[in-house]
Amino acid sequence: MDEMVYIGALASLFRFKPAVCRELMNGFDNVSALFDLKESELLILLGGNRSLVHQLLDPALLEQSYRDMEWAREKGVSVITVKDTRYPSLLRECGDAPAVLYYMGTADLDQTPALAIVGTRLASAYGRETCTGIIDAISRCSPVVISGLAYGIDVCAHKAALEAGINTIGVLPCGIDTIYPASHRNIAKSMLKQGGILTEFPPGTPVKKWHFIKRNRIIAGMARWVIVVETRIRGGAMSTVEFANSYNRDVYAVPGRICDTNSYGCNYLISKKMADIYNNNDMLSQIRGSGDASLSCAAAQPDLFSFNNNKKEKLLLSLKNNSAVNLDTICLDTGFTFNEAAACILELELEGRVVALHGNNYKKV
Repeated sequence: MDEMVYIGALASLFRFKPAVCRELMNGFDNVSALFDLKESELLILLGGNRSLVHQLLDPALLEQSYRDMEWAREKGVSVITVKDTRYPSLLRECGDAPAVLYYMGTADLDQTPALAIVGTRLASAYGRETCTGIIDAISRCSPVVISGLAYGIDVCAHKAALEAGINTIGVLPCGIDTIYPASHRNIAKSMLKQGGILTEFPPGTPVKKWHFIKRNRIIAGMARWVIVVETRIRGGAMSTVEFANSYNRDVYAVPGRICDTNSYGCNYLISKKMADIYNNNDMLSQIRGSGDASLSCAAAQPDLFSFNNNKKEKLLLSLKNNSAVNLDTICLDTGFTFNEAAACILELELEGRVVALHGNNYKKV
């Protein structure tokens, strides 16, 4: 029987203990030899866990793995083990990295630079425009953008990357035969030609609540940098940040107004020094200084959160007679995009020159 069948069976059995799976793989030149051991030998090897030994010796485990491998071959899915040169090297460094990845796509999974963009499923117009602006700015360095194909910021990042002509990879919380959410199937198809999709779960695995946490560790592990655009305090992106910090990744968060629920998480991460404030110039400098000699980034655009005095004064002039003006009116009066106006307003708020009122309204102080 193919060695990959044995590896797939072992990875499935130790799905929630990937470090143990990797240790067992390292202990045998061929994983098939593990399945040839006697029950008494396996009991010693697996710490006397009789239930685990019985599962390992159950023929159904190998039979299911065989079906999974056959399905992968028929569908053109790559099954990549942690020992494979195609396996993402940054992810391999993580102690809890999955032993096996199921992958479809054209991108090199070890492509550098790689960055993750994550955030809330309930993205605001400000969050979506900021996400698109970030990718537009960094696209000149041709990074690979990693996210979770979820609603909100995740899918916005994938779409923006596709439009910018750079590779983007989506990490799934289920088997690769199931796109979640299903409404993003067409986007996933486009990503197969300009990036890819991957998962640690074998085909046929449904979406489970705890799968999202496991998915998030892969996103953090594959990326050199993690950027949080918008998140609530208890948003799923917060778990990605926790993993990224534990893996010693660089984490950035986009600041927002203190009254915006979607920005609570980002502001919290910055205040607790779990993330640095994001700006495009810093990110471009980080990418250019990442040690990849093949990178050739064009001149940087103006910092997303740094506006010259002329622009600030132009915005202040739109706040006529010290009365409340909403953000849409400011955009019409100044010609700024929603993203530019919101970011400029934020700077003026921090300088104490503008105060935010209810309903996206502002006035001079």
